[in-house]
Amino acid sequence: ADITPDASLQVEGEIFYVNRQHLALQSPYFRALFFGRGLESSKRQVEIKGVSLQHFRTLMEYTTTCSLSLDRENVTGILETSDFLQLERARLLCCKFLERELHLSNCLGMMAYAWQLGCTQLYAAARQVVLTHFSAISAEEDFLSLSKESVADLLASDDLTIHKDDLALEAILRWVSFDPKREEYFLELIELVRPESLSLPFITELLTRMKSSDPRARLIIKLNEHFPASWSVGRSMMRTRARETLFVLGGHHDQEEQALFQYHPMSGRWQSCAPLQRKNLTQYSVAAVDSVVVTGGYFRDVLWFSVDWVRIYECGNQRWVDGPALQKSRHSHCSIGLESVLYVLGGSMDEGLVDDVERLVLGSEEGWEAVSPMVRAVERAATAALGSCIYVACGLDENGEVYGGIQRYVAKEDQWDVVSYSPFPYDLVATELNSALYLFGGQALRFDMETDEWTELEEECLNKKFFCGCSSVTGQIYLLSERKSNKAFPNMVLLDPYIDTCIEVDDAIPCPVPLRGCVTV
Repeated sequence: ADITPDASLQVEGEIFYVNRQHLALQSPYFRALFFGRGLESSKRQVEIKGVSLQHFRTLMEYTTTCSLSLDRENVTGILETSDFLQLERARLLCCKFLERELHLSNCLGMMAYAWQLGCTQLYAAARQVVLTHFSAISAEEDFLSLSKESVADLLASDDLTIHKDDLALEAILRWVSFDPKREEYFLELIELVRPESLSLPFITELLTRMKSSDPRARLIIKLNEHFPASWSVGRSMMRTRARETLFVLGGHHDQEEQALFQYHPMSGRWQSCAPLQRKNLTQYSVAAVDSVVVTGGYFRDVLWFSVDWVRIYECGNQRWVDGPALQKSRHSHCSIGLESVLYVLGGSMDEGLVDDVERLVLGSEEGWEAVSPMVRAVERAATAALGSCIYVACGLDENGEVYGGIQRYVAKEDQWDVVSYSPFPYDLVATELNSALYLFGGQALRFDMETDEWTELEEECLNKKFFCGCSSVTGQIYLLSERKSNKAFPNMVLLDPYIDTCIEVDDAIPCPVPLRGCVTV
């Protein structure tokens, strides 16, 4: 495009020579300035007031190079200037930078800042960190400065990750008693507590406080006198995020059965489930759609061959049942749940690699149906779902060589494309956390698809390490069973980028290795 200067902009005395059409294409602000009906549209030199020269200069460079150099010192200034100038792409890059900077120590402030600027995705990401780390956040001083509306919004959320609602009631007492004027909101906020999730010891302690000199005693007396209407309506819904658990399936294929275990992250407890009764089955895929679903695999009778079997573990009934057979037998494929639909993607048939994709609406009578094939046929790829899209990361191609592409399936449009290429495409596991894709295999990476930005995580404990499985549960990432030279270890690593934590939380998980799959339900 022709970007020969045909106008000039003046900021704090400095002149910038620009191409009007080029700027107008990038920003409604410049479109109105140069081609609107205002006085400035007839001028060849326009003065812009109310912006910082330093940040304006950076953004003018960005409009020609498409490269924005951001750091912790300049990002908010550039964000506010790009917001003023309506440079949407630059604004998005700033917001994504701030998303990557989110931490327990700044998420409340970031939530307020994003709300003020109308950065909806940054606000949602910051709010999610607050919800998944509420026990620590509610003890912070900043929590006491939140508005009543913000406190109510958090307490009403199903994503509030707390083991018991004791914590919600405790947070209300703390917030209300901080300022006597807030007492009028107490009964309104109490309505948001889920009474079935209150523990008896906590209620007993509350009642003993009524006789003590605790400043919150008056509030507890008020609660006793004005029993919340919502508490007597009947059973309230448990918070869904707090109910998330990890299912891990593993064991040697030559055993009569393969073991299934459930891990409860809120309590750190492992629970044995009914095993998968399948001998000599390997290279199957495991996914979750309210149930744990095992699809396909490689089976040995006399010879090895691909199978179309589907087995479903119904978590509520704690039993395995048969599901409708796949249209195509396959092994070494991907599978993933998206809303209430299960997708099976790629892998190998006995004749070789396939790019075929099929989907099943669990619980319907329809059976499997074919949808658009992948851009590239791969096996042993990693997969994750974000929003209404499925991402298939890397894998091996028809020649057994590593393919570096990140393939995206947009379910609503039934269309595939390749959105990026991984800088470390080897032997990956993948998961989603807070609208970003995390990939692990020799290196820990975060991928922001909207801006096509790859970020290496500075985690020494993950460097040059490979894992059999990973999944996000209650706002944290669990990596299971490290692999070293064809040997798998029964360990589990917890990664939480928002509290700078990367630690081995278990060196002897009860599920036997090799791990066949780990999924969140």
